[in-house]
Amino acid sequence: MFFLLICIKLKLIKMKKYIYLLTLLFSLSSSGQEIFWYNVLLEVKPSNTSIVENLVDEYYSDFDFTENTSMTFSNIALKGQDFKETHVLSFTSSSSESLAELRSSLSGNKWDLYIAEIQKHISSARVSAGKSLGIYNQDIDYPIGQAWIFDVNDASSFVNSFEKLMKTFNFEGYLAIGQIIHGVSNGENMYIYGTYKDLNTAFNFGPKSESESKAFETFSKEVADERYAQSFTRVLIKKYE
Repeated sequence: MFFLLICIKLKLIKMKKYIYLLTLLFSLSSSGQEIFWYNVLLEVKPSNTSIVENLVDEYYSDFDFTENTSMTFSNIALKGQDFKETHVLSFTSSSSESLAELRSSLSGNKWDLYIAEIQKHISSARVSAGKSLGIYNQDIDYPIGQAWIFDVNDASSFVNSFEKLMKTFNFEGYLAIGQIIHGVSNGENMYIYGTYKDLNTAFNFGPKSESESKAFETFSKEVADERYAQSFTRVLIKKYE
């Protein structure tokens, strides 16, 4: 009986998360342009890095991307010790339909040969997908990107706290907050993603004034009950579109 009650409680917690996220999707769907993304993360064997990078470039340089879609290929330069993947192919679009069409087009003999070759040189691969809920500086295209991943219970409050922070914090790169919809391992469901023009800017990330420091402190207090899962930083190799 006790085990049954625990299971019911866990299901209610998960359902509560989904309700929050669905409410958030409807409330923010008309505020700014949405970006849908589909990430393929590869764990490349160190001795095969150049081989895999050449295989990706050969395939996608000739690939016919659907309307409003693109792909960035990056190496994952900074990460936690449990993060195995070394490279990420990130497919994006302002249209979920266009992104789905692109994914469906990855088929045929040439695709099968490409995948067969890639698999010879990697240790593992996984896929995740999601969408942005709010975007800042959308037209800025910097080569270094950092993702902060969270397991959030109250998504609406989390986004509201972030939006409050952004009224004070001046971030010069592209910045987005969004939802991870598919491909999570430990309940992570939200992310913040920002880009930097160079490593020096990335190393100096953070508040630059007393008002920004106070805004960060307020944000940290307001989201203290949410679980911060991990962060990783990727460096662009090439963009395809």
